Amino acid sequence: MSGEDDTGGSTARHRRRTIIAAGLCAPLTGCVSKAVSPAESPSSAPMTSSTPSNTPASTPSSASPAPLSATAGKVTPIPMDPRATRIVSDMSVEERAGQCILVGVVPSDSPEYIANLIDAKCLAGIFTLGHWTKKPQLQAMLDAVNSVSPHGIKPIVATDHEGGEIQNIRIPGVDRLPSQEALARMSPAKAQSVVTRGSRQLADLGVHMIFSPVADVIDPDLGVKNKPIAKHHRGFGTDPQTCGRYAASVIAGHRKAGIISTAKHFPGIGRVAENTDFKSVGITDEKTARHDPYLESFRMAINAGPEAVMIASAYYSKIDPGVPGLFSSKVMTDMLRDDFGYQGLIVSDDLGSSVSVLSVDGGHRASKFVSAGGDLAVTADPGLAGPMVGALTSMTTAASGKKRLNDAARHVINIKLAHSLTK
Repeated sequence: MSGEDDTGGSTARHRRRTIIAAGLCAPLTGCVSKAVSPAESPSSAPMTSSTPSNTPASTPSSASPAPLSATAGKVTPIPMDPRATRIVSDMSVEERAGQCILVGVVPSDSPEYIANLIDAKCLAGIFTLGHWTKKPQLQAMLDAVNSVSPHGIKPIVATDHEGGEIQNIRIPGVDRLPSQEALARMSPAKAQSVVTRGSRQLADLGVHMIFSPVADVIDPDLGVKNKPIAKHHRGFGTDPQTCGRYAASVIAGHRKAGIISTAKHFPGIGRVAENTDFKSVGITDEKTARHDPYLESFRMAINAGPEAVMIASAYYSKIDPGVPGLFSSKVMTDMLRDDFGYQGLIVSDDLGSSVSVLSVDGGHRASKFVSAGGDLAVTADPGLAGPMVGALTSMTTAASGKKRLNDAARHVINIKLAHSLTK
């Protein structure tokens, strides 16, 4: 692709600047919006100072972690459809690799270019970036994307739709949702109702997947100094139980609308100061351990049955020192798969232009993610699709790499089978 270098750096940085100019200020999205004012009385106070006022009365202690195997209220996950194995076995190695890549699209992108890219590389689909405010423009992109079905497999259409500042699609007929901080002032039932309504509006447009809820627990010692979450009102608070309860409500709302829900950013970015999209320092969590009580929010979210979990690109010195979460088998395999028993789709945070991963060759960001246990590599830069397919294909020279790529592709196809995106 034109404009590529071996890190994807020049193209990605230009694209990132374009997105920022459109109002991007948080992972994958962050377009500034006016949130709907919740009508219910607060259950926790908003973040207005460096020390949040909704600090839990009893701060979790690592000495007494909540059991990660608790099953109360657990929603049965979607089982692996036997057809997924057959479909993947009928695909070429390159097609399997393509199904493990989701590319970002901005309003200025050519719908024909994106559709041709999906068709040629058998890509998993797209996710929206920036502000989509004109319905004809959005419809043209969706029509083009939906016109292709490589290997008989339709593309996934995903978007960030947390609410508040984080809402990509803002066309007439789509409600402006409250931020997650504001949702936590409502009852969980009311929050679920609000999310269901908004999700149905997106489903009616042809959106299949939402990158939400944010299950990260904000460190009360950081408060709004936590730039990726608290600063932008993206979190449900500082109490793991509260965060888990509201994350579960959002997931239930998505399910009612037939939307693929994505709990994020495992194992949490509420304890880092800086945003991994824009900084390579200040993104190390020095507190969270493998069986940390702050992970209770994710256990509760996962028990609510999200079909996808997004992995953070922050570092965790007490889990896997020096390795970003989305390149860590300890995070994705040992913790998420084994400790939590999660069997659904594992999605990366942005691998295309996030500063935290720019030191890694563009294509190999995808292969490092999948090799460590991930399934769907997300890139804000579509120009990296080719190098990523190449790097993922190269994994198959080893038996273990071939097995891992096949497994990742099966997880993607399984989601598509469940949502009638393939047969």
